[in-house]
Amino acid sequence: MNNFENISWNVPDSVKILVTKKNFSYQNDFNVSFSGENSYKETKKNIDFLINNFLPSKPYFIKQAHGKKIINLNENTLLPYVADGLITKKRNQVISILTADCMPIVISSTCGSIVCVLHVGRKGAEFNIIKNAFNFLSDYSYSYEAWIGPSISKSYYLVNENIRKRFVSLNKKYEEFFFKSNDNLHMDLSGIATFQLKENNVDNIYYSNLCTFNNYKELYSFRKFSDFKRFGTFVWIEWYLYLKITPIKDKKKASLKAF
Repeated sequence: MNNFENISWNVPDSVKILVTKKNFSYQNDFNVSFSGENSYKETKKNIDFLINNFLPSKPYFIKQAHGKKIINLNENTLLPYVADGLITKKRNQVISILTADCMPIVISSTCGSIVCVLHVGRKGAEFNIIKNAFNFLSDYSYSYEAWIGPSISKSYYLVNENIRKRFVSLNKKYEEFFFKSNDNLHMDLSGIATFQLKENNVDNIYYSNLCTFNNYKELYSFRKFSDFKRFGTFVWIEWYLYLKITPIKDKKKASLKAF
């Protein structure tokens, strides 16, 4: 079974994305969150299973706070713990986000030299954590593409009028991401994230098109079950070897180089 996301984007295959759905690698109820009443023993067993079978290193977890703080692992020496986004250029360093309706968003340079993963819910969209991520990413002369993972779709995400007013007060263009259906007010989280990504010059955006609420048998959904079980989105830049063969006339042997 191939558990990795297969995205037709302009990013090297060395950028890996692993999403642990509810039934993962022939295992049922594969929760990776220690929060709430989740079993510490079972959660640790699941994470150890990932490390031993799928991940190149122990993943870097953060305490998500529905904010806009980003940790750049390339710069920080004394690392904070509370944040909603991670950035790395280091090979085989696994960065992760846990979600169950909020959006896991992966941003990668098209050269595959840097990756970012974000936890973006309603508050993250309101605080524009995407813009904050690009306060770091724009320091590098790269072009970027993005992938929005499984999250609650606009068909099932109901909000109140105060939320709509708050977003529209920030930017009138946000109005188009709210609509009414059967007297309910809906919000298009993915649409807002797409808008914010494009504002930061990310034109190529890809989607899992999986709604966590509608696909609750495959994915955890807080709005559906009001529990603390979460699936993980794990991202890293794979360290790999390629064979460089030099011409015989140079009288040099073939050599291996690592990237």
